[in-house]
Amino acid sequence: MPRISEEEINEIRSKADIVDIIGRYVPLEKKGKEYRGRCPFHNDHDPSMNVSRDLQIYKCFSCGAGGNVFTFVQNYEKVSFIEAVGKVASISGIPFSLDYQSLEKPEDPRISRLHKVLEETIRFTTYQLEGRDCLIQREYLEKRGLDSEVRKHFEIGYNPDQDKLYRFLHAKGYTDSDMTGCNVARLANDGMHDVFYDRITFPIHDVKGKPIGFSARTLDPQNPSKYINTNETEIFKKGNIVYNYHRARLAARRSAKVYVCEGVTDVIAFYKAGIENAVCTLGTACTENQLKLIKEMTLKIVFCYDGDDPGQAATWKAAKLARQMGCEVGIVVNKTKKDPDEIIREGGKEALQEMIQNEVSWMEFVIAYLSKDTNMNNYSEKRELVDKVRKEIDTLQDDIEKKYFTDRLSELTGFHLDYEPQRLMPAETVRIAKNHVPKGSRKAEEQILKMMLNHSSAIRIFEEKLGFLNVPVNQTLAMMIVDNMHSYGVIQPMRLIDETDDQELKNLITGLLAQTKEEDFDEKAFNGAIRKVRITVLENEADAYKQQLTMEMNPESKELIFNKYSNCLRELRRYIDEENSQ
Repeated sequence: MPRISEEEINEIRSKADIVDIIGRYVPLEKKGKEYRGRCPFHNDHDPSMNVSRDLQIYKCFSCGAGGNVFTFVQNYEKVSFIEAVGKVASISGIPFSLDYQSLEKPEDPRISRLHKVLEETIRFTTYQLEGRDCLIQREYLEKRGLDSEVRKHFEIGYNPDQDKLYRFLHAKGYTDSDMTGCNVARLANDGMHDVFYDRITFPIHDVKGKPIGFSARTLDPQNPSKYINTNETEIFKKGNIVYNYHRARLAARRSAKVYVCEGVTDVIAFYKAGIENAVCTLGTACTENQLKLIKEMTLKIVFCYDGDDPGQAATWKAAKLARQMGCEVGIVVNKTKKDPDEIIREGGKEALQEMIQNEVSWMEFVIAYLSKDTNMNNYSEKRELVDKVRKEIDTLQDDIEKKYFTDRLSELTGFHLDYEPQRLMPAETVRIAKNHVPKGSRKAEEQILKMMLNHSSAIRIFEEKLGFLNVPVNQTLAMMIVDNMHSYGVIQPMRLIDETDDQELKNLITGLLAQTKEEDFDEKAFNGAIRKVRITVLENEADAYKQQLTMEMNPESKELIFNKYSNCLRELRRYIDEENSQ
């Protein structure tokens, strides 16, 4: 792996604005001196992530995620540290000594060639559509609202008949195997032929924006196959494809939601209405792999499938799966029985913009969808409805929501239904107590680490009087601080964050920095914190010796343990007396 100097890392980190960088991924709102936004590392309903421009860190006080600007990009983009540094430098306009994009795993030459065939196909088809021989095709598209700007944005083209694409690609040096490998041509009994001849072509790309196939529409009203898509190939797996992902990703991040439609023309309709955070699943069969990709885009998925019965049934299945995967879900209520493309063509962009305002929560959709076909005069059907809806209510996290929708269900069915918040069971209480670290000791260790992060004199005292901490992650950070002090003569918290790949450590450092105030070193308070840690250690040692003395052993061993126990108690008493005298 290529290396970059620490000086270059420090320069990029100091020049990059963490608020600007994170704000490109997540909408941020200024709150006093800091900024707040929804944390992308857990299902965050209320903004719980703080971003500090002064400290150049982010910290979520709900899930604990935290770090500096490199940490955020590395975890969000799921890239290496060096790639994260490169992306931050690129966004900030800071020179970077490495081509971070070249660090990605080299693509298989065969796969790369298939992408190139498709790139040439896009160039050919877009050129053909805008040529003088395609007036009829352009007029058709113009009538559907697909003007030159929209055609250029989505790289819409036209594949002529008479196998012109095949001959063009052959002249470019591509083999029959290349063309059949990405399904732009096929072998028949009488030779090679274009797959999408005499069709309008809509290129489909992967998440990185590389072309992988096409959806193509016929202009022949007698053709029963209005749309056809690329067949399964090495690079085109329908269950893994999210159309428009690469274009919608940034807009989805900024708006904290993404609209999921059925087809390509629906996405284009959203774009024409000024809504750029829309994607589609190339049909209603939404898969788990597609939802995983969509979930990486943003925090909330809003389904906008057709308003007809098949569309609503597909919404139920897809949204339910998304909920099971931990996604926040919304549903656009479409009462028109039309798809977005039809809505915008008949009512203009205002009609589509107005429709997406009719967004309801998952539970609102559940009650409306399940009650639609329920005979409210039939007890058995109402009881079945109650059972189904209450199963979904039980999946909610918020007690207020649970009670609200239980009351809604009561009103709808006429059944008297109560909701009681779940209580913590005694067994759970015991389990929590067993894993609990003594509060005083934990607070003391945090106080020690905060002072060590800010004052070199605290590090010297720590080495002389204590040298360890009880909580493993705290001990690791303490040793990192000591090592950095010996190596560099100064502590730079941002360097500590970059030195470790352990996210728990990054979270700890940023959490401590977020709590730290600019103040002089308080040696008395620091020694008090060390004393508290010492007392905890000695108490644990005394308990261990006491337990050993209850076991059977020879007299010599028992005397040895007893002496250790007595010495431990004397030292413990001394520290407690010191604590009480302060």
